[in-house]
Parts: sequence; C-alpha cells; structure tokens
Amino acid sequence: MKNKEPLRIKIIRRFYGITGDYDEYKEKEVNRIGNNAFMGLWWYFLIANFIACLFAFKYPVQTLWVYIGINTFVSVFVVCTYLIIASQKSKLNDVEVEKTDFQTAKKKVLRSGILAGVQFGLGMYFLGALINWFSENENIISYIQTPRNLITSIVQAIFFGGIMYVVGRFRIKKETN
Repeated sequence: MKNKEPLRIKIIRRFYGITGDYDEYKEKEVNRIGNNAFMGLWWYFLIANFIACLFAFKYPVQTLWVYIGINTFVSVFVVCTYLIIASQKSKLNDVEVEKTDFQTAKKKVLRSGILAGVQFGLGMYFLGALINWFSENENIISYIQTPRNLITSIVQAIFFGGIMYVVGRFRIKKETN
C-alpha cells in the first residue's frame, strides 16, 4: 500500500512548487520563508490598521476601499513575489533530472503548460461572461457568442500557457553526476 502524504504537505508542495522528495532541508527552507513572510505581513497589517483607524472617522467609505485595495496588492503581489524569489534562491522548486530523462521532462512541462493555458483561457472566458452578466444584466449567451471575447480568451490562454512552459522549462536542471 502506498504511503499517503498528509494534506498539509500536499498544500505546501503545491504552494511552493516543490517537486520530488520533501526532505528536511526543504521543510526547513519552507518554514524559514513562511516565517519571514508572516513577520513582514504582521508588521504591515499593524501599521496599515493604525493608519486606517486614523482616516476611518473622517473618510469611512474611501478608507475602506483604499484599505482593501492596498491590502490586496500587498498580499498578492508583494508577498507572492517574495515567496517566488525566496523559493528560487533556496532552489526549492528546481527539478533535477538525469540526462536520459531530460527530453521526457521537457515534454511533461510542455503538456502541463498547454493544460494550464487551456484551463486559464476557459476560466477567463467564463469569468468574463459572469462579470458581464452581473455588471450589465445582459444575457450570458450574448457574451459567449461574441467572437471578440473568444479570440481574447484564446490569446490569453496562449500567452499564459507559454509563460507557464517557460517557467517550468527553466526549473528543469540536469543532474551533474
């Protein structure tokens, strides 16, 4: 019977892009990177909440929207950028393959890039339909039947899939034995 991996480890491996064994070194680096991100966010939220409280009495609605926007930006772009850079520096997400398996690994990355592009394109296409439906109260079918929206989603899918292929391709390293 296979040794099942705990859900926590699966989530960590997916979040940090770790492939292969999840050994003690990788666990130590994940903990270090996560702790640094947490400490930075803790200080940021402490200061941001204090500033928001100062402005909330005079400009309550504007303060709320600015607060939400800036927190989203910091959480998504700043912290995720730190996680990506720190993971690359500590070589957490490198995929080491033997020279004989290098072509197979490239094909696997190509397939995953194509799949990511298709998923992203479909997601953006139907998300655009939902947003159009909620914002303009139009029929979803009218959005779906528009060729411009279909072409836009195809271009987005190709671009995203290509980026995912390039990222995955740079992660593959040949073993030096």
